[in-house]
Amino acid sequence: MRFFFFVMLFVYSNSLNAQELFSRDKIVQYLTKENPYVYSAIGNELIYKEKYRYSLGEFDTKVSAKYDKKEYPVSKGEFVNVGLHKPIENGMEFSLDYRRAEGTQEYNNIKTSEDGEMLLGVKIPVFSVVNDTSKRKLNLNSASLDSAKYSYKSKDNLRKLYFEVIKIYNELLYYKEVLKIENELLNRAKEREHIVTRQVQNGALADIALVEVQQQIINREQRVISTRNFYSLSFENFLKYLNLSSNNFNIMYTLPSMPEIENEYLNAQQILTQALEQRPDLKTYDYEIKKINLQEKQTNVMKYPKFNVSLYGVHDFKYDNGFKVALDMDFPIERRKYEASYAKNRKSIKNIQSMKQKQIINIKTNIINIIYSLNNVYKNINNSIAEIVLVKKLETAEHKKYKLGMSNLFMLNQREVYTLQIKKKLLHYKLEFLLLQEKLKKEMGEFLVI
Repeated sequence: MRFFFFVMLFVYSNSLNAQELFSRDKIVQYLTKENPYVYSAIGNELIYKEKYRYSLGEFDTKVSAKYDKKEYPVSKGEFVNVGLHKPIENGMEFSLDYRRAEGTQEYNNIKTSEDGEMLLGVKIPVFSVVNDTSKRKLNLNSASLDSAKYSYKSKDNLRKLYFEVIKIYNELLYYKEVLKIENELLNRAKEREHIVTRQVQNGALADIALVEVQQQIINREQRVISTRNFYSLSFENFLKYLNLSSNNFNIMYTLPSMPEIENEYLNAQQILTQALEQRPDLKTYDYEIKKINLQEKQTNVMKYPKFNVSLYGVHDFKYDNGFKVALDMDFPIERRKYEASYAKNRKSIKNIQSMKQKQIINIKTNIINIIYSLNNVYKNINNSIAEIVLVKKLETAEHKKYKLGMSNLFMLNQREVYTLQIKKKLLHYKLEFLLLQEKLKKEMGEFLVI
């Protein structure tokens, strides 16, 4: 019974220490808002959301208060004003004030009873109201469009970030596979050293044979060290995006082998259509044009005179009711501001449309080139697989000739190294194929969802 208990305890403790396979699906778990690379990708979106809230503050109801009291040698006066002011989107502004003025006023000729008076007023910028626009509304709507535009910019940044992380992840798997076959080649030379050592001791081989195999070991150790260096650099470069230390990663995870290559028919036109629908960077151009159209609406107001009408109704708590009407108008004769603003808006829209069209052309060209490259790389993968079969046969034949004394260590080493090179070439083609697939997804507009 105790033996069974210890066996179960051993199995349980090993299961706790077992490393989990780090598949590409797990990358997303570490690309969260807490990750500095992710936050820097979406930071502007969060900032512009607050800028939009700031623009809403232009329509906040405001409380105003003013108090003046003077006692000069020949005059006295006291003035009190408390009011509420509420602007709305079309430029109109409503106000409700209480004021009381006694004695001689310094800056106005207002006079009220001892109880004061109430004023209900409205300020109307006539042509802004007719065109349903105002500086405040322009700022608010522009901030709203900026917020939406930077939302798509964040998606575009995440699209690029995810591609970069997946690219390094695939390169890491590639170096892992290369390091594995380099180690296999080294171990084969070490095993051969034991055999050659016994043969030299028995007098079956000359001492120079041991020197030759030791030289091969040193050469292969150098190759392993060089490959391990590339692997370590790629590993650390990958972990920086996860914001994870190498010790913690090695405790929790182990890396898988390179995924199998699967080729599929790709329709360039269908992929382009999907890219035009999904690419977030293309959508930012649309919001820039919308923003200019808003500015143009405000520019159109400049065609008309600046014409403000103010109406105030007054109720004095002692003397009865009254009113005040004020008109304010000015109009530039040359209208150069209007003409320049209108021309600038037209040219800005054309410029943005040209940049968007140029980007679409680039996307289309990239998609066609990637599909063409994928097909060619896949052919090279198949050719390399067939070539490996052939070089393995040649290597096996060389081994048999060596055992029969019809070959030497130099030729055997050459065969083994050449087989290694073909295997590395196949791995490189696989890496190239995987990166092209990810690049195609990037061109299609796929992005990281957080």
